[in-house]
Amino acid sequence: MDSFEWNKIFGAVLGTVLVVVTLYIVIDGMMTPHKAEKPGMDIAVVEEHGTPEGPIVAEVAPDWGTVLPAADIAAGENTHKRCLQCHDFSDGGPNKIGPNLWNVVGGKHAHAAGFAYSAPLQAMADKTWGYDELDAFLKSPKTAVPGTKMSFAGLSKQTDRINLIAYLRTLSGSPYAIPAPNPAAAATPAAPVEGAPAEGTTGETPAGELQAPPPGSPTAPATPAPAATAPATPAAPAAPAAPAAPTPTPAPAGNGH
Repeated sequence: MDSFEWNKIFGAVLGTVLVVVTLYIVIDGMMTPHKAEKPGMDIAVVEEHGTPEGPIVAEVAPDWGTVLPAADIAAGENTHKRCLQCHDFSDGGPNKIGPNLWNVVGGKHAHAAGFAYSAPLQAMADKTWGYDELDAFLKSPKTAVPGTKMSFAGLSKQTDRINLIAYLRTLSGSPYAIPAPNPAAAATPAAPVEGAPAEGTTGETPAGELQAPPPGSPTAPATPAPAATAPATPAAPAAPAAPAAPTPTPAPAGNGH
Protein backbone atom coordinates (compact mmCIF):
# COMPACT_ATOMS: atom_id res chain seq x y z
CA MET A 1 0.00 0.00 0.00
CA ASP A 2 1.60 3.28 -1.12
CA SER A 3 1.80 6.51 0.88
CA PHE A 4 -1.14 8.03 -0.97
CA GLU A 5 -3.50 5.39 0.40
CA TRP A 6 -2.14 5.88 3.92
CA ASN A 7 -2.69 9.64 3.63
CA LYS A 8 -6.33 9.07 2.68
CA ILE A 9 -6.83 6.80 5.71
CA PHE A 10 -5.23 9.28 8.11
CA GLY A 11 -7.29 12.11 6.59
CA ALA A 12 -10.52 10.19 7.05
CA VAL A 13 -9.69 9.34 10.68
CA LEU A 14 -8.68 12.94 11.43
CA GLY A 15 -11.89 14.26 9.84
CA THR A 16 -13.99 11.86 11.89
CA VAL A 17 -12.25 12.95 15.09
CA LEU A 18 -12.83 16.62 14.27
CA VAL A 19 -16.56 15.99 13.61
CA VAL A 20 -16.93 14.06 16.89
CA VAL A 21 -15.16 16.78 18.90
CA THR A 22 -17.27 19.50 17.30
CA LEU A 23 -20.50 17.64 18.05
CA TYR A 24 -19.38 17.09 21.65
CA ILE A 25 -18.70 20.81 22.15
CA VAL A 26 -22.03 21.84 20.59
CA ILE A 27 -24.10 19.27 22.51
CA ASP A 28 -22.33 20.05 25.79
CA GLY A 29 -23.14 23.73 25.36
CA MET A 30 -26.77 22.97 24.63
CA MET A 31 -27.23 20.57 27.56
CA THR A 32 -25.48 22.62 30.26
CA PRO A 33 -28.15 23.67 32.82
CA HIS A 34 -28.54 27.37 33.44
CA LYS A 35 -28.30 28.38 37.07
CA ALA A 36 -31.36 30.19 38.39
CA GLU A 37 -30.93 33.84 39.24
CA LYS A 38 -32.30 33.18 42.74
CA PRO A 39 -32.90 29.95 44.66
CA GLY A 40 -36.31 28.48 45.17
CA MET A 41 -39.45 29.77 43.58
CA ASP A 42 -42.05 32.35 44.35
CA ILE A 43 -45.28 30.78 45.55
CA ALA A 44 -48.05 33.26 45.10
CA VAL A 45 -50.66 33.42 47.82
CA VAL A 46 -53.80 35.39 47.11
CA GLU A 47 -54.57 37.65 50.03
CA GLU A 48 -58.22 38.29 50.78
CA HIS A 49 -58.89 41.88 51.78
CA GLY A 50 -62.59 41.57 52.49
CA THR A 51 -65.77 39.60 52.13
CA PRO A 52 -69.21 40.49 50.77
CA GLU A 53 -70.30 40.96 54.39
CA GLY A 54 -67.53 43.47 55.11
CA PRO A 55 -63.77 43.77 55.76
CA ILE A 56 -61.87 40.94 57.42
CA VAL A 57 -61.33 41.48 61.14
CA ALA A 58 -57.71 41.92 62.20
CA GLU A 59 -56.05 38.75 63.52
CA VAL A 60 -55.81 38.14 67.22
CA ALA A 61 -52.48 36.74 68.45
CA PRO A 62 -52.92 33.00 69.10
CA ASP A 63 -53.00 31.65 72.63
CA TRP A 64 -50.56 28.81 71.92
CA GLY A 65 -51.47 26.90 75.04
CA THR A 66 -55.03 26.66 73.73
CA VAL A 67 -54.62 26.35 69.94
CA LEU A 68 -51.72 23.87 69.72
CA PRO A 69 -53.37 20.97 71.60
CA ALA A 70 -56.43 21.39 69.37
CA ALA A 71 -54.47 21.83 66.10
CA ASP A 72 -54.96 19.51 63.11
CA ILE A 73 -51.50 17.92 62.79
CA ALA A 74 -52.53 15.92 59.70
CA ALA A 75 -53.51 19.16 57.96
CA GLY A 76 -50.16 20.66 58.98
CA GLU A 77 -48.34 17.66 57.50
CA ASN A 78 -50.23 18.17 54.26
CA THR A 79 -49.29 21.87 54.22
CA HIS A 80 -45.60 21.10 54.77
CA LYS A 81 -45.50 19.23 51.45
CA ARG A 82 -45.38 22.61 49.73
CA CYS A 83 -41.94 23.07 51.27
CA LEU A 84 -40.38 19.75 50.25
CA GLN A 85 -38.81 21.17 47.10
CA CYS A 86 -36.61 23.50 49.14
CA HIS A 87 -36.33 21.82 52.57
CA ASP A 88 -35.60 18.41 54.05
CA PHE A 89 -37.41 17.60 57.31
CA SER A 90 -35.75 14.35 58.35
CA ASP A 91 -33.44 13.91 61.32
CA GLY A 92 -29.89 14.38 60.01
CA GLY A 93 -31.16 15.09 56.51
CA PRO A 94 -29.26 17.34 54.08
CA ASN A 95 -29.62 21.03 53.46
CA LYS A 96 -31.20 21.79 50.10
CA ILE A 97 -32.04 25.19 48.65
CA GLY A 98 -33.15 25.95 52.20
CA PRO A 99 -31.84 24.53 55.49
CA ASN A 100 -32.91 21.23 57.03
CA LEU A 101 -35.90 21.91 59.29
CA TRP A 102 -35.71 19.01 61.73
CA ASN A 103 -36.06 20.39 65.27
CA VAL A 104 -36.71 23.92 63.96
CA VAL A 105 -39.42 24.69 66.56
CA GLY A 106 -37.53 25.88 69.62
CA GLY A 107 -34.23 25.80 67.69
CA LYS A 108 -31.99 28.73 66.86
CA HIS A 109 -32.54 30.93 63.83
CA ALA A 110 -29.35 29.56 62.23
CA HIS A 111 -29.66 26.00 63.58
CA ALA A 112 -28.66 24.02 60.45
CA ALA A 113 -24.89 23.47 60.41
CA GLY A 114 -23.17 24.18 57.12
CA PHE A 115 -26.00 26.18 55.57
CA ALA A 116 -25.21 29.63 54.17
CA TYR A 117 -27.88 31.75 55.85
CA SER A 118 -28.63 35.27 54.68
CA ALA A 119 -26.97 38.12 56.56
CA PRO A 120 -30.16 39.11 58.47
CA LEU A 121 -30.64 35.55 59.77
CA GLN A 122 -26.97 35.24 60.64
CA ALA A 123 -27.37 38.38 62.74
CA MET A 124 -30.23 36.61 64.57
CA ALA A 125 -28.41 33.29 64.81
CA ASP A 126 -28.76 32.93 68.59
CA LYS A 127 -32.46 33.85 68.75
CA THR A 128 -34.99 31.06 69.27
CA TRP A 129 -37.66 30.10 66.78
CA GLY A 130 -40.53 30.39 69.26
CA TYR A 131 -44.17 30.06 68.31
CA ASP A 132 -44.74 33.78 67.76
CA GLU A 133 -41.54 34.12 65.70
CA LEU A 134 -42.44 31.19 63.47
CA ASP A 135 -45.99 32.45 63.04
CA ALA A 136 -44.78 35.87 61.90
CA PHE A 137 -42.15 34.36 59.56
CA LEU A 138 -44.55 31.89 57.97
CA LYS A 139 -47.11 34.64 57.43
CA SER A 140 -44.67 36.85 55.50
CA PRO A 141 -40.95 35.92 55.54
CA LYS A 142 -39.82 39.14 53.87
CA THR A 143 -41.77 41.24 56.36
CA ALA A 144 -40.59 39.33 59.45
CA VAL A 145 -36.94 39.21 58.33
CA PRO A 146 -36.24 41.86 55.66
CA GLY A 147 -33.45 40.71 53.36
CA THR A 148 -34.05 36.96 53.78
CA LYS A 149 -33.23 34.77 50.78
CA MET A 150 -36.44 32.80 51.28
CA SER A 151 -38.72 33.54 48.33
CA PHE A 152 -41.85 31.87 49.72
CA ALA A 153 -44.71 34.40 49.76
CA GLY A 154 -46.18 33.12 53.05
CA LEU A 155 -49.35 31.55 54.47
CA SER A 156 -52.11 34.12 54.86
CA LYS A 157 -54.50 31.89 56.84
CA GLN A 158 -53.73 31.73 60.53
CA THR A 159 -55.28 28.25 60.83
CA ASP A 160 -52.83 26.90 58.22
CA ARG A 161 -49.88 28.38 60.12
CA ILE A 162 -51.05 26.96 63.47
CA ASN A 163 -51.51 23.48 61.99
CA LEU A 164 -48.10 23.64 60.27
CA ILE A 165 -46.33 24.78 63.45
CA ALA A 166 -48.05 21.99 65.40
CA TYR A 167 -46.72 19.48 62.85
CA LEU A 168 -43.21 20.96 62.80
CA ARG A 169 -43.16 20.69 66.60
CA THR A 170 -43.47 16.90 66.28
CA LEU A 171 -40.28 16.77 64.18
CA SER A 172 -38.00 16.63 67.19
CA GLY A 173 -36.62 14.10 69.62
CA SER A 174 -37.69 16.45 72.41
CA PRO A 175 -40.61 18.63 71.22
CA TYR A 176 -40.64 22.24 72.30
CA ALA A 177 -42.83 22.84 75.37
CA ILE A 178 -46.36 24.17 74.94
CA PRO A 179 -47.11 27.09 77.27
CA ALA A 180 -50.01 26.97 79.70
CA PRO A 181 -53.31 28.23 78.28
CA ASN A 182 -53.86 31.92 78.84
CA PRO A 183 -56.87 33.06 76.79
CA ALA A 184 -56.92 36.40 78.59
CA ALA A 185 -53.58 37.28 76.99
CA ALA A 186 -55.12 37.31 73.52
CA ALA A 187 -55.92 40.79 72.38
CA THR A 188 -59.63 41.50 72.12
CA PRO A 189 -61.34 44.52 70.59
CA ALA A 190 -61.97 47.16 73.23
CA ALA A 191 -65.63 47.55 74.24
CA PRO A 192 -67.03 51.05 73.72
CA VAL A 193 -67.10 53.12 76.92
CA GLU A 194 -70.54 54.29 77.98
CA GLY A 195 -70.92 57.93 77.20
CA ALA A 196 -67.89 58.01 74.89
CA PRO A 197 -68.35 59.49 71.41
CA ALA A 198 -69.19 57.00 68.70
CA GLU A 199 -66.43 55.81 66.40
CA GLY A 200 -65.69 58.31 63.66
CA THR A 201 -66.87 61.34 65.76
CA THR A 202 -64.85 63.79 67.79
CA GLY A 203 -67.27 64.20 70.69
CA GLU A 204 -67.29 67.98 70.21
CA THR A 205 -70.49 69.94 69.91
CA PRO A 206 -70.87 71.28 66.37
CA ALA A 207 -70.52 75.04 66.04
CA GLY A 208 -73.81 76.82 66.37
CA GLU A 209 -75.44 74.04 68.37
CA LEU A 210 -75.97 73.76 72.11
CA GLN A 211 -75.65 70.47 73.85
CA ALA A 212 -78.42 69.93 76.41
CA PRO A 213 -77.33 68.49 79.78
CA PRO A 214 -78.45 64.94 80.42
CA PRO A 215 -81.89 64.49 81.97
CA GLY A 216 -81.88 64.34 85.75
CA SER A 217 -78.73 66.45 86.19
CA PRO A 218 -78.93 69.46 88.57
CA THR A 219 -78.61 71.88 85.68
CA ALA A 220 -81.16 70.20 83.47
CA PRO A 221 -84.14 72.49 82.86
CA ALA A 222 -87.44 71.14 84.02
CA THR A 223 -89.52 70.05 81.12
CA PRO A 224 -93.10 71.34 81.56
CA ALA A 225 -95.66 68.63 81.41
CA PRO A 226 -98.11 69.11 78.57
CA ALA A 227 -101.39 70.62 79.80
CA ALA A 228 -104.33 68.31 79.68
CA THR A 229 -106.70 69.59 77.06
CA ALA A 230 -110.39 68.86 77.44
CA PRO A 231 -112.29 68.31 74.22
CA ALA A 232 -113.96 71.49 73.08
CA THR A 233 -117.74 71.61 73.84
CA PRO A 234 -119.82 73.21 71.09
CA ALA A 235 -121.35 76.52 72.25
CA ALA A 236 -125.15 76.63 72.75
CA PRO A 237 -127.04 78.70 70.13
CA ALA A 238 -127.75 82.25 71.27
CA ALA A 239 -131.35 82.94 72.48
CA PRO A 240 -133.35 85.45 70.36
CA ALA A 241 -133.35 88.95 71.80
CA ALA A 242 -136.55 89.99 73.71
CA PRO A 243 -138.55 92.80 72.06
CA ALA A 244 -137.99 96.19 73.65
CA ALA A 245 -140.78 97.50 75.97
CA PRO A 246 -142.86 100.39 74.50
CA THR A 247 -141.96 103.86 75.75
CA PRO A 248 -144.94 105.48 77.74
CA THR A 249 -146.37 108.70 76.32
CA PRO A 250 -146.31 111.57 78.87
CA ALA A 251 -149.79 112.91 79.94
CA PRO A 252 -150.60 116.57 79.10
CA ALA A 253 -149.99 119.01 81.90
CA GLY A 254 -153.22 120.05 83.87
CA ASN A 255 -154.51 123.58 84.85
CA GLY A 256 -154.37 122.95 88.61
CA HIS A 257 -158.16 122.18 89.13
